[in-house]
Amino acid sequence: MPELPEIENYKVQLTHYILNTSIEKLVIHRARVANVEADPVNLMLSGNRIAFIERRGKYLNLHLHSGHRLLISIVAGSSLYYGLREQNEDRKCDVELQFEDGSSLYYTAGRQGVFHYCSARESQEYFAGLGLEATDRKLTREQFIKLLKGRRSALKTALMNQSLIAGIGSYYADEIAFTAGILPSAKVQELEEESLGKLYEAMRNVLQEAIDAGGHMEGQPLTANDSLTGGFHALRRVYEREGEPSVRSSDDKVTKMEVAGKKAYYCPASQFEN
Repeated sequence: MPELPEIENYKVQLTHYILNTSIEKLVIHRARVANVEADPVNLMLSGNRIAFIERRGKYLNLHLHSGHRLLISIVAGSSLYYGLREQNEDRKCDVELQFEDGSSLYYTAGRQGVFHYCSARESQEYFAGLGLEATDRKLTREQFIKLLKGRRSALKTALMNQSLIAGIGSYYADEIAFTAGILPSAKVQELEEESLGKLYEAMRNVLQEAIDAGGHMEGQPLTANDSLTGGFHALRRVYEREGEPSVRSSDDKVTKMEVAGKKAYYCPASQFEN
């Protein structure tokens, strides 16, 4: 499941490729993925350019010079690829955004992904229920502690609550809990401020490390020359490493548990309730 670092990686890389490049047309290969039909929207898209790319929640928000937006959701099963059409004639995708320089952005939606053309105001409706981004500078240590303090849930559940803090899913919730030395099953309402502070620092450090390493989507490069995407998967400490030695002690093994119906990975020798 793509999370904040994976989508941020897409945003950073695509910024180098598609900004201010004239759009030729939109090709829709699977109708249910898009909220428009190709022919009418192409009258407005042709010759338009992408001014900048924003990441919000599980969306890439492509701001067009016209003031409209192209929203691409990156969810389970979703992926993007960018390259020259002449080199990708047989590439399968659900939506293809073609540029006048002969390149295309290929979007595979997965089961629930969407590619929407909308106004600036309409785009904000997609984000209405989201909390602050986990990497947002506005999310200070004090505000993070305030958000979590008094919540009645398991730690992993709280970290994955998108209305509380946006961007963290199952993968990074486990990595953050491990880095902070707290069990993913720990009760948030029983955590001391010191532990919540450690959790905040762990969240910042893990997500930044993952962004720098290209996220965890191993084997799904964005371009033919992309050697960054997926680099964090080899650096993970606990996620899907059940039975392997803990990075903190070769005598201890990573263990799997269930937290609110979701699998969670942890090191029993170095993670505790508080």
